[in-house]
Amino acid sequence: MGIFQTGRYPASIELILYGAIACIILFCLYVVNLNNFLLFHSLVEIASIVVAFSIFVIVWNTRRTITSTFFLIIGISFLFSGTIDLVHMLAYKGMSVFPGNSADLPTQLWIAARYYQSITFLIATLLIRRSITKDRKYDDSIILVVCAAAFCLVMTSIFLWQNFPCCYIEGTGLTPFKIASEYVISAFLILAIIILALRRSTFNPVVWQYLIAAQVFLIVGELAFTTYVGVYDFMNMIGHLAKLVSVYFFYRAIVVVALTHPLDLLFSELKEKSMALEQSNNQLKMLDRLKSMFIASMSHELRTPLNSIIGFTGILIKGMAGELNAEQKKQLGMVQESSRHLLSLINDVIDISKIEAGNIEADISQFNLADVFREVENTFGPTAQERGLVLTVEIPESITITSDERRIKQVIMNLVSNAIKFTDEGRIGLTVRQEGMVVEVRVSDTGIGIGKEDLEQLFRPFVRVQVPGRFTEGTGLGLYLSKKLVQFLGGDITVESELQKGSMFTFSFLATYEKQEDL
Repeated sequence: MGIFQTGRYPASIELILYGAIACIILFCLYVVNLNNFLLFHSLVEIASIVVAFSIFVIVWNTRRTITSTFFLIIGISFLFSGTIDLVHMLAYKGMSVFPGNSADLPTQLWIAARYYQSITFLIATLLIRRSITKDRKYDDSIILVVCAAAFCLVMTSIFLWQNFPCCYIEGTGLTPFKIASEYVISAFLILAIIILALRRSTFNPVVWQYLIAAQVFLIVGELAFTTYVGVYDFMNMIGHLAKLVSVYFFYRAIVVVALTHPLDLLFSELKEKSMALEQSNNQLKMLDRLKSMFIASMSHELRTPLNSIIGFTGILIKGMAGELNAEQKKQLGMVQESSRHLLSLINDVIDISKIEAGNIEADISQFNLADVFREVENTFGPTAQERGLVLTVEIPESITITSDERRIKQVIMNLVSNAIKFTDEGRIGLTVRQEGMVVEVRVSDTGIGIGKEDLEQLFRPFVRVQVPGRFTEGTGLGLYLSKKLVQFLGGDITVESELQKGSMFTFSFLATYEKQEDL
């Protein structure tokens, strides 16, 4: 939308309508100026003062929700620049409010107000996207105190110390200081416009156009005020009309927009931060995926030589390359076991990386789950027996399912391995049951159990249950990977445990695999 658009009517009609209204108002003011310049001046100044105070009231009462230091400074400073303009109007030649009836006093007040306005506007643009204090906690108070101090300094310089430079000499006109000041003020405003242009993305487009237009007409007014000789001259009128137009754009930028579209004005910076946060979040997701892909790639490169080490040590242990003594077989056995442990870890890392990168694929086939459990029993039976444990398996003769056999076996073997690792005496139990399309597997033990404080973080990566006086091997990835795999297969995994009494892990999955859209 353009600077004259409200959205109620087509842009061209609104432009003509507002243009016609503006021309009528300016023409009426021109007629008033021809007949009574003092009335013309008072009307223009009252309009600007009312807008200035309105801007302050709105910004001050919404300061807790304003996220922009820029609008805080602009809004608060308008209270003081508007007050100086009010005194300027009362001091104008012919109003007879202040003794002396000199044209120098209102001209001093005018130039002081414009210095005040241009400097605060420039400072506000320099603080776009910045804060004075942490989280802007005390920004409003600091701005108010500084603006009030500058206001008191200006007014004291004019009325008490009377050391403010002379701006107008009767019979001569403007002083060099006043003329030079108008150019300096214009330079400040031009610099502010340049900064606003560089930081345009911070603002709502319509608000930004209003602010630029307001500054442009302020500059036009300042330049007009460099040429008049008498306070009632034509260029003085042009300068005041330009100021009135500038005030209108300030009114549109802050008062109207704040009342009709408060989110566009007060939360523009919040919107920008939200977009930046979303962009950063997307970048982090991309980096996380790249990390997972890198780990998966590197892990694959490590797995190949490890398989070779395991294979060659097996050949040596069997004596196929020559007879070995007992010590040599023992050392090679340690190498082989360590290699298998590292290979298992790398396989876990590869699986986790694939899951997190969204690259895992299911190898779906139809198989008998009872065969998987018999394989698990044959694998862990001797180990359990060596530790004096009883391994029991309760499963129907045939449970035909359609899923990823390797992943299911991986989860079961991980749970049984953990149960044996943390059980010193008693039993390890495996049970399976099917209810409709859901298969439920339970792995229970009579081991050391898990404390409540550990249960909450049990399925997080790199978390291991710490038992005083007991060293536990592992990386803390097994249960995390198991949960991810079960979720990948359309199920979930839970645990019930009590210290010194044992644990029971239960995981369920769909008897017929269905692809999961979001893990």
